[in-house]
Amino acid sequence: MCTRPASSVLTSLAVILALGAAAACGGNGDGDDDDQPQPGDTIVVSPATATLTVINGAAVEQPYTAVLRHTDGTEVDVTADATFAVDLTSVGYFSGGSTLTASGAGRARVTATYEGLAGTATVEVFREDVRVVEPAPAGAADLFDAATDDPGRVATIVYPSHNTIVPPNLGDFDVHWTDASGSDLFEISVKTYYADVRVYVATAAAAGAWLALLESEWTTVARSEVGATLTVTVRGLTQASPTTSSRADIQVHTAREEIQGGIYYWAAASAEGGPTGIFRHDMSRAGEEAEPFYTNVEAGRCVACHVLSRDGTKMALTYDGGNQSATVVDVATRTPAWAADQYYWNFATFTPDGGALLTSFNGGLTLRDPATAAAITTVPTSGYATHPDFSPDGTRLVYVRPSGPGSDWAFTGGALVTTTFDGTTFGAETPLLSSAENNYYPSFSPDGEWVLFNRSTEDAYDDGSAELWVMRADGTVGPIKLDAANIGAGLTNSWARWAPFEGSYGPDEAIEPIYWLTFSTKRNFGVRLVGANRPQVWMTPFFPTRAAAGQDATAPAFRLPFQDLESSNHIAQWTERVVPVE
Repeated sequence: MCTRPASSVLTSLAVILALGAAAACGGNGDGDDDDQPQPGDTIVVSPATATLTVINGAAVEQPYTAVLRHTDGTEVDVTADATFAVDLTSVGYFSGGSTLTASGAGRARVTATYEGLAGTATVEVFREDVRVVEPAPAGAADLFDAATDDPGRVATIVYPSHNTIVPPNLGDFDVHWTDASGSDLFEISVKTYYADVRVYVATAAAAGAWLALLESEWTTVARSEVGATLTVTVRGLTQASPTTSSRADIQVHTAREEIQGGIYYWAAASAEGGPTGIFRHDMSRAGEEAEPFYTNVEAGRCVACHVLSRDGTKMALTYDGGNQSATVVDVATRTPAWAADQYYWNFATFTPDGGALLTSFNGGLTLRDPATAAAITTVPTSGYATHPDFSPDGTRLVYVRPSGPGSDWAFTGGALVTTTFDGTTFGAETPLLSSAENNYYPSFSPDGEWVLFNRSTEDAYDDGSAELWVMRADGTVGPIKLDAANIGAGLTNSWARWAPFEGSYGPDEAIEPIYWLTFSTKRNFGVRLVGANRPQVWMTPFFPTRAAAGQDATAPAFRLPFQDLESSNHIAQWTERVVPVE
């Protein structure tokens, strides 16, 4: 009988024990640990779908797990070592762990990443917010739940208009309505598929009533979907007999992206006796009021017409009205480049890089050094010229050629003319639009393809007949009247200007590019500003593909909410960013 040496027996025993230990620790026999991903492995996130409901902003939590699933079907829990994230931060967040804290609304994707391998899950968060404004009764929601809509009781939403389109970061949202059916309690609701905000107010509305959503309420509904459709509903009932209710519904839509850039406008008068001059607002700071930037307080005199460099670092302005002193102000320090009463102009436009400033004065166009105001060259025009604007690439200039001399701000028979610019020399005039009508305040779109302008039957100054028009910068399309933004006569729709960035609108399968444009108008603001003949700055989207087809390319306009309702605001100018004041 053969015997094996003791050392061989011990060696074999050690190998057996080692193999057993490896099996007990999850080894796969090829030298790799089970918790290391191999080709073909996947990360499984659980739950694969989750539905959560948030009530009045009270956060809810949803724990997740991540499992490494090998191709042979074996699984290893890697939750503790995975990194979790959610792609829509307005829905919720992970704070370093595997539990989602949700307080917003919408559909989002949860991703777990482990050793370079990722898996996903879907979460849908529904949010319901209810706010009761005193003296409305605490049980107002129950009264409306029990009431039946009566077609004989009529409520009318007077602001915003049906199918208005707004940026999701508008920050403030008004609903104005009338109801002459005797209602004294109202439910105002703004809903998307994922969000439902309802506010209850006790008021009379025969002569009109209004409500402003809180910024948090607007954010909830506006960010609950990309390119959301909001159903705005007003219902009214009589508390003494709450069985039937009135009802009105409209839809409002949001663009797919937030609007960016900064807007500077002239507050020419204030009914409350506040400062007048240039105010500004950073569009990324939703919910904040406009701030005074360079007013009669800082300047010690009237500050009026102005224009900004595209990067927001320089502002050219005029003092004290037409044909008066002008200067260039450093935005960061609010310091004029030179003392007042040395140089004069009425309207101006910077080259895209801010390195030169083109000014108009008594019908002449002069290119200047913005640091010294020294003249560099003049534009060779065939007659009186005013209202200049450079294209975004700086290679073209558009301006107005009135039919006869007048003033830079008041004339008739304005024709639109373009010319080329190579950085040092201007080319010959090219007619864009004849002077059969009075066309003025032209402005190039951010892509340089379109020219927005005003048209009136009057003298181009504070004209009640002023309307918004647009045409291709090469003259091949238009002019097109922007009917949806104009909406009616006598509104003084003036000083039309473009916001600096392109956005988009529509569902995933039908996305359209849009630009935003602003203008001053004396139209009524719902029931809050009626018959006041007071200009405010309003906004509307512009659809270039619709305009290219010769269609009306706007939607109903809306008032920008950061303005003081008591001030007269116009000449809104845009920058790509708002430069902080040092």
